[in-house]
Amino acid sequence: MRAIIYQNPHILTEAAFPLKIPRMTYKRTNSLQGHLLLAMPDMGDPRFQRSVIYLFSHGADGAMGFVINQPAKGATMADILEAAGTQTYDAAFAARPVFIGGPVQKDNGFVLHTADYTTDDTQTTDGQPLALTLSIDILTDAARGEGPKDLRFLLGYAGWSAGQLETELQDNAWLIGPATPDIVFMPDKDGTAIYAHCAAAMGIDLAQLSHSGGEA
Repeated sequence: MRAIIYQNPHILTEAAFPLKIPRMTYKRTNSLQGHLLLAMPDMGDPRFQRSVIYLFSHGADGAMGFVINQPAKGATMADILEAAGTQTYDAAFAARPVFIGGPVQKDNGFVLHTADYTTDDTQTTDGQPLALTLSIDILTDAARGEGPKDLRFLLGYAGWSAGQLETELQDNAWLIGPATPDIVFMPDKDGTAIYAHCAAAMGIDLAQLSHSGGEA
């Protein structure tokens, strides 16, 4: 499997090594897999302020997700495609921003995408419309119009150890909401559009929201 490693805001190079992501076991009735986490306005961790996270996996072993509304400054898909050796690609696709998916393995690239595209390097989750691929082949396919319906390239991910996310939810650090591909892949150049959309969809007035989180 060929993967992308991100070295600095201006240099993207290809690295040939396997990447591993957590495969969580979970009880379907208790899992928040496939949901969105919306950070409360008074989120204490600056890495997640005003963030929206798509939970790709969640279970007894912990959770893994991706911040979907933090564009990486100065990085676009053109940088990724050039690093992958793709010479011809759609200009609109190349102009898309790269996103910061979280603080874990932040030098590594992950492709979150609609589940209409799969390879041997793709992870899917039961009943969810999104999948995860770590190979750069998906990007070259997408550049030729042969990839998934939509995708987001993210650097790093957000991870929680066993019970950690549940503790944060009890502490009202997050609001929980439904996820759809339209929300996950919504254009967001400055990181505010998705957060505002999710809050409005949950019927939340951000100006009046107090520290009283929970499920929307």
